[in-house]
Formats: sequence, structure tokens, C-alpha cells
Amino acid sequence: MIRSTARLLWRAFASFLDHSGPDRAAAVSYYTLLSLLPMLVFLISLGVKVLGSFDAAYEGTLFLLNGMVVHLDKESLDALRSFVGHATRLQWPGLLLLAWTSRRIFGSLFGALEKVFGVPGRSYAKHHLVALASVLVTGVGLLLTMVLTTVLATIDGLLARFADPGSRETFSLLWALGVNALPVAITFSFFFMSYRLVPSQAVSTEHAAAGALIATMLWELAKSGFAYYVRNVARYAGIYGTLEGVIVLALWLELSVSIILYCGEIVALMQPRNPNGTNPPPPSLEPTPSEDEKKAN
Repeated sequence: MIRSTARLLWRAFASFLDHSGPDRAAAVSYYTLLSLLPMLVFLISLGVKVLGSFDAAYEGTLFLLNGMVVHLDKESLDALRSFVGHATRLQWPGLLLLAWTSRRIFGSLFGALEKVFGVPGRSYAKHHLVALASVLVTGVGLLLTMVLTTVLATIDGLLARFADPGSRETFSLLWALGVNALPVAITFSFFFMSYRLVPSQAVSTEHAAAGALIATMLWELAKSGFAYYVRNVARYAGIYGTLEGVIVLALWLELSVSIILYCGEIVALMQPRNPNGTNPPPPSLEPTPSEDEKKAN
């Protein structure tokens, strides 16, 4: 079991290199870096429009996209907050324009995953519509996260007023566990949906979940390792000055996309293949003709 798993991981790494994985990861991270600011403005503006609180929308967006912006320093986050605070006076047409601009994040990633799985890409219109739908789903996820946080905060306040100390302590412990577990659950869900739904072929739930689990573990390890690297090894300030945050973010995005594509290679290798080494075509929705119909033809 261990030997076969190690062989699968090595084959996936070799396939990642054969498919120009590092170059694709760099391209996706470039498009993500360009579209990340419109994405943040869209999500925060959407939260302000629906719930009416900039602070709640800002904190909820950073919580939802914690995996992307976790390594930005305080100066960069303050500058981001100030910029977004002046850009949230948009009406709904402006929000839809931002959503369309932000679709490039998902469009580039989904296109790279289609290459990983060796499946034909979607048509131009369908490709962009799927990417736009992913942006809108992310907005819905932000609103749900904010609502959940508000409900839990309300429960915490009620317990503080009326419950006994033991109940408050138990809830505080559950709250701490939830705050740490929810970002991991969001990350796993994103990976699972990407591997399960993005390829235009049948990917089993079991294989998609396995790939998402491996990607989540690598992602969390990479976050810890990259944070240590930024704090103790990297010294950008003397060379890049105010661009330090952008350099760090670009490096982190490239590493993150590399993890996504590498684990996509793992899922692709798990899929059953035809004798010629290609993935079987997706199952046809047309009814199979009976033997009498074949003879008649």
C-alpha cells in the first residue's frame, strides 16, 4: 500500500513536470494577481450591499480568502482596506462588471486543470460562464460565512448574559475549534469541487475527495512553511521596498496553484484508462440500441 502510494505520487510529479506544471502555475498565478483586487472589491462591496456593514464584509472576505492573503503584512492589508473602502460605492452594474473581471482567476485555473486531465476544453462562452458562476458562488459563500459568524456571535452574547460559566466555557472551546476548522473545510470544499466538476469527464466522488484531502494537507503545510520562510529567511524590504507585499503574494500564489495542479495530476492518474492510455470518454446520455435495432440497421 505504501509503495503503491509512493509510486502514484512520483508518477503524478513526473506528469506535473511533463505537462509544464510550473509554467502553467506561473501563468495562473499571474492572472490571479491581476484579478485578485477586483475580486476583493466585488466580495466586500457585495457584503456591504446585502448586510450594510463594511467592517463585517471586510473581515468576512479576509476570512473566506484567508488562504490567498494570509501572508500579506499589516501595511499591505491596511492599504488594501483603505483602497477597498473608497471603491465600495458601486451600484449593481459596477458589481457585475467586477464579477466579470474577476472571472479570470477561475477561468485560468479551470483551463489549466482541463489540460491536466487531458480533456477537451469547453466552448468560449461556456468557459467564461462557468468562471463567472464560480465568482458568484464565492460571493454566496461569503454571505453565508458572514451570516454564520453573526449567528454564532449572537449565541455567544446570549450565553454570556444568561448561561452558567460552564456552558460559556464549552461554547468558547467549540468556537475556537470552529474558527480553526472552518478555513480548512472551505479549502477542502474548493479543491473537491474543482476536481469533481471542472473536468468535462466523469471523476468519481472518491477520487475527487482523495485528491482534495491531499491538496488540503499540502496547502496547510505550505502555509506554515511559507510563513516561516517569509519571517526568517526572505529579506525583500531592502531590495523591493513597497513592492514586498506583491512579491510575497505572487510567490505564494504560484506555490498554491502548483499544489492544486499537482494534486489534479494525482486525481487524473486515479481515473480508469483505456488500453491506449487515454481517459475513457464521458458516458453517453443517448439510449443504447437493442440487438433487434442493430439487426434492423
